[in-house]
Amino acid sequence: MKRVKLDRRQVGAGFAATLAMPFVVRLGAVPAVAQDGSGTWRQLGTLSEEAQRLGLSVPRMGLAPASATEDFTEIQPAIVDFMDGITASAPDAPGATSSDIDSLLERASELLRTARNAERVPRDIPEGPQAAAVTPPKFEDVADEYRRLFETCQIRSENRSTVQWYVSKITDSARRKSYEDAFIETCVPWYAVAIIHGMECSFDFNSHLHNGDSLKAKTKQVPAGRPNPWLPPSDWVSSAVDALRYDKLHEQADWSLPRMLYRWEGYNGWRSRLLYKINTPYLWSFSNHYTKGKFVADNKWDPNAVSKQCGAAVMLKALVEGGFITAPA
Repeated sequence: MKRVKLDRRQVGAGFAATLAMPFVVRLGAVPAVAQDGSGTWRQLGTLSEEAQRLGLSVPRMGLAPASATEDFTEIQPAIVDFMDGITASAPDAPGATSSDIDSLLERASELLRTARNAERVPRDIPEGPQAAAVTPPKFEDVADEYRRLFETCQIRSENRSTVQWYVSKITDSARRKSYEDAFIETCVPWYAVAIIHGMECSFDFNSHLHNGDSLKAKTKQVPAGRPNPWLPPSDWVSSAVDALRYDKLHEQADWSLPRMLYRWEGYNGWRSRLLYKINTPYLWSFSNHYTKGKFVADNKWDPNAVSKQCGAAVMLKALVEGGFITAPA
């Protein structure tokens, strides 16, 4: 399987940031909740110990934050930065074979996929199990609302450091090259590709952009059977191009702010807005425009559940505030 190659110097900044994250604890400090070996932190700790034996550098994250919970806000960056550490240190670990590296990355990717799937339900598109009889609003009726919400969007103080982690992944030079390669093929703005990658794959280049399924085979979740045709081994960029074309995003010339937010909301589904009258967490989680309410399973709405994934519009806002992109018109 062809992989996106991340230069270890390019990964270094994000990897170093992991070492300073507030939930870092020493390796070996195993929380009681994970003693059975099935918890996410326990499994990540096992992978960390294996990597260290192979001479690979990984974050000194231990097995869990102080709370020892399966909180996606903490699990996601820990796994992604672990994978970045493996990739960055692989050239300096002569005792680790390419097979060893692939095995560690694939197992970490599956661990991340399991955590992400537990956090959110699959995307809501017509042939999917979540399809519901809702009529999307007309773009003209919501465009000004999108502009107003984006202008007044404020990242919650308790989430700001996590949002900065998202930004660090989007703007990493090696990742950005892959996003720009997808842009060359589709004309979808690189940062729009990056944000979809964060939402659907947690920035994992071992996963299909369509829905986060493993890149080792065609997609199984909706949309299933992609890419088509399947020409293994598939690389991330070619699969991403297929995903963007599947949704006809390559045919769109208008990438203004309201159009972008309208497409992202439609990409995930309209039911939060239309059935439950809230700003969808897919766009606004971690901001002042979202408090609670989300789907926790297919067609199962929990009004008190809170999204642990940064919203797409919030990522865009952070990129603008950080000066990485100009605010879309």
